[in-house]
Amino acid sequence: MISSTKGARRNIDTVGQVEGALKTVELSAMELRVLDLMRLGKTTKQIAATLCIPERTVALHVRDSLKRLRVRSAEELLSLVSRYH
Repeated sequence: MISSTKGARRNIDTVGQVEGALKTVELSAMELRVLDLMRLGKTTKQIAATLCIPERTVALHVRDSLKRLRVRSAEELLSLVSRYH
């Protein structure tokens, strides 16, 4: 049985919202490429060199993906994306 504490409920609601967002939000092709390279363990600098874009642009793609999917960290973002893509 799920705990009825406020913190636990908020956590469960957040997970549900994130999974729902991932099903309804589409990431751009470049955002997906950046995430794929991140999953391979590439640094921002390496991703930028591979895609021939500035490091700042890589950071912006990550930031936009975080916002769209309503997650707070790159680790959470990668975990979520790897479950659905």
